[in-house]
Amino acid sequence: MAELTTKSVVHGAGSGALRIRAESDRIVCEVHDGGQLNDPLAARRPPHPTQPSGRGLLLVHQHAGLVPVHTGPDGTTIRRYLPG
Repeated sequence: MAELTTKSVVHGAGSGALRIRAESDRIVCEVHDGGQLNDPLAARRPPHPTQPSGRGLLLVHQHAGLVPVHTGPDGTTIRRYLPG
């Protein structure tokens, strides 16, 4: 979750909101900020080797499997599901 909250502050308009809730069999962590992702699938592609950043969401996706990303006029929301 540290990577998602850091990304929210650095790349998402300077602030964000973290919400954590329990469901029957899992914990849902959601980070929302005012930033926009022009290409949400870019988070699944490695950046060019000489690019100094851009690996955070890739690492989250590799570690967590499915990480839904929703972006729209009101900002971007990323969810992470953890076993309960």
